[in-house]
Amino acid sequence: MAQGKFIVFCGGEGNGKSTQAKLLAEFLKKEGKEALLTKEPGGDPVGNDIRSILLNPEHKEIFSYRAELLLFIANRAQHVERVVKPALEAGKIVVCDRFDSDTFAYQCGGRKVFESADFHLFNDFATAGTKPDFYIWIDIDPKVGLARKAKEGVLTRFEKEKLDFHERVRVGFEAFFESGLGEGSWQKFNGNLGVEELHQQIKETLKSKRLI
Repeated sequence: MAQGKFIVFCGGEGNGKSTQAKLLAEFLKKEGKEALLTKEPGGDPVGNDIRSILLNPEHKEIFSYRAELLLFIANRAQHVERVVKPALEAGKIVVCDRFDSDTFAYQCGGRKVFESADFHLFNDFATAGTKPDFYIWIDIDPKVGLARKAKEGVLTRFEKEKLDFHERVRVGFEAFFESGLGEGSWQKFNGNLGVEELHQQIKETLKSKRLI
């Protein structure tokens, strides 16, 4: 059986990536293709336990940033080994809501807890060579994204961070994509577009690259 494809949705808070990842997975299934929708942090029961720790707003003032990063890396090791890799080997299209791009942006860009070389060393260990075929970076002004999240109600620990943190995260995404990846493996999309227009752009891009 042919190896599947690994597509990652990423970007800052309130950019609409979770909605778009879900829409893509639903579209693929309607087209008769085997698709797996997953996310980080999370992915399986172990990952979901890690997710509850990482996003808990009650931990906002007591969380060690180094511990935070290591939990993301631990989740990725579990997620890749138990969820992503088996699905790819079964020929499925894996649609993932956040992956290594987000950890780099938030922990290296936002937290400044790691240098990029050190990050890639830990991340390569966690992924064991499993890399996304394509990243969909939905970019949005942090002010706009945070305003969207505020309207939704309950906020996670990261969504409660100050604006300057989220601005550093946005710069972190720019650094991740512009300094280490080939142009053919990612594309930046406008998070201000309407849901359906953005969905159509994403589908057209993936079709043009023969990923779906």
